[in-house]
Amino acid sequence: MIVGCGDASAPRIDGPGAHGQGNTSGGSPGSGGDAAPDAGSGYRDPTTPDGGCSVPNLECNGICIAVDSDPANCGACDNACMGSDSICLAGKCACGSPGMDYCDGVGCMDVQSDFNNCGACGNACDPNNDQACANGVCVPNDP
Repeated sequence: MIVGCGDASAPRIDGPGAHGQGNTSGGSPGSGGDAAPDAGSGYRDPTTPDGGCSVPNLECNGICIAVDSDPANCGACDNACMGSDSICLAGKCACGSPGMDYCDGVGCMDVQSDFNNCGACGNACDPNNDQACANGVCVPNDP
């Protein structure tokens, strides 16, 4: 008799024989069965290549993750968005505030005033020409 499979707050990968699945490893008799696992239990079928994690989600470290919206796994496992203002939108890191752009390697930048990311990520103003960034454009610095 199988008694409980855990709850949805602690997802895990279970091996053959768990949740009433057929026991193919020669384990204890009477542990098999074809009952489907509880959909909310976090169980994923170890016999399927993706662990039963449905698209667009991915299995990351044994847990099914919504990589299209998880800032710790944005677009791929372990691809964390940088900074407290960053969000994951459709699998790409983005910023939650207006006027901010997500720049790879640095996080959310105010492209309207950031000297190194003026108007767009990576567009640096020229310090040799005494420039500043104003409204997303490199302009001469005021004397």
